Amino acid sequence: MYMEADVQDGVKGSSKKNVLLLGKGMLVTSENQIRRLKEAGLNEVTIDTSKGKDVAGGQVVAAPVKIKMPKKVTPAGGRETFFKDEIKMARQIRGASVKVVKDFMHNVATGGSIDTEKVNLASKTLTGSVFRNVDALLSLTALKNYSEHTYTHSVNVCVLTLAIGFAAGVSEEDAAVIGVGGLLHDIGKAKIPLSILDKPGPLTEDERKVIQSHPLFSEEILKKMGNIPEAAIAIAGQHHEKVNGSGYPRGLTGDQMHPFASMAAVADVYDALTSPRPYKPGLPPHIALRVVFDGKGTEFSSKVVETFITSLGIYPVGSFVKLNTEEMGVVVEVNPEDPLRPKVGVVFTRFGKQRKSPFVVDLLKEHKEGNPDARSIAGADDPRKYGINVEDYIG
Repeated sequence: MYMEADVQDGVKGSSKKNVLLLGKGMLVTSENQIRRLKEAGLNEVTIDTSKGKDVAGGQVVAAPVKIKMPKKVTPAGGRETFFKDEIKMARQIRGASVKVVKDFMHNVATGGSIDTEKVNLASKTLTGSVFRNVDALLSLTALKNYSEHTYTHSVNVCVLTLAIGFAAGVSEEDAAVIGVGGLLHDIGKAKIPLSILDKPGPLTEDERKVIQSHPLFSEEILKKMGNIPEAAIAIAGQHHEKVNGSGYPRGLTGDQMHPFASMAAVADVYDALTSPRPYKPGLPPHIALRVVFDGKGTEFSSKVVETFITSLGIYPVGSFVKLNTEEMGVVVEVNPEDPLRPKVGVVFTRFGKQRKSPFVVDLLKEHKEGNPDARSIAGADDPRKYGINVEDYIG
């Protein structure tokens, strides 16, 4: 007979070690082996009935099945959920939030009021998604809808500011206040004539002054409501102020600005730079980041800018990049473990031929596998030069 599993004796003396009597697969060939099993006090052993000979009339007892439990995989970078799971919910949350902003902007423009319960709910929902996996909603800020720019801009600024707050370690309770301020930060634009707000061209000096009054309108509207947190009102009134005092409407300096407003100031400029307007296209993400970085310490808080770049990634979602393999593609997901190695949807082959549909490569995974031909980003470029609309590849 052949052993189905190792057979070990109990603890022996002071050595505290089990003694192997017969190993798995061993053939029992002598009475001495059987005697040792009996002396060990074993009443039975498990044999492999597919080999050797069984005792006549013996009962076949299957060996215990050992189930190898799969290793539990957790999201990287301190995320609570995986990107692929959160992005499904994030799309719905973003769509619902845009509708909330659209509704209250219309109500204010027509002399109505703001449903604060809907605003608070939208803020808490956005905050929850950011705290589960900040990358999901962040990736959707790369989607621009010019026809609803005012509304999507408010949601994007809200998400970008929440991302900065999350990276800075604010509590979820404070983040919900940031969310309210982000959603309502441009409410004052409801008081600006559409002929100026949607003018398809550069503004005159007088028109610019009218536009620059919207933070004051926002403050006025929110203060009259009476149930909006002071920090949220500060975001609305100060998001165009600059650290060096060159901003508007009051020319505040960095130490006079609310910390949350300093976050919103960076978020507002970045989204404005990357958003297309009738008289100018939006900047590619990597160029917009450079503009923000160049304003570090003068226009924007240095600490906020550094936190913002950390949360957004060196190559934000929507960046059009060239790989070391001469392939080109769109960043579709960041890797929180390594901002230099995101996931890229390859659009052009190394021969410059555009693929009918992109295939996604995980640069970090290829690097970890030690592949000598692992892809890496060689640089970023402007997708418009290649006739590419990055929004076709994200979200």
